[in-house]
Amino acid sequence: MDFDFDWWNDYWERQRQKDALRAQIKSDLESEANLLTYHLEHCYAVGLLSERHKAILNQIEHNFDGQANKALVQRFKENELKLIKMKMMYEMLHDSIKVR
Repeated sequence: MDFDFDWWNDYWERQRQKDALRAQIKSDLESEANLLTYHLEHCYAVGLLSERHKAILNQIEHNFDGQANKALVQRFKENELKLIKMKMMYEMLHDSIKVR
């Protein structure tokens, strides 16, 4: 039986190259995932906005009367709902960034 050493050497070399490529791709993806996660945490500080939003709403309720008060309070409550939706979308996006 004639054993082809060149074929086996080529086969194992291709396997090493595939493994190295997989490791490099995984490393690159993990790096990008970490960068994106950091970027999201930096750019979407929704929690702090919500607290400031509530403080402003309390000031509006105490400093305005009548129609202006109602309109401003309604507007701020609508904005608060938007903030809650944005926070939910952020959390979903943040949780979806995973490298297998």
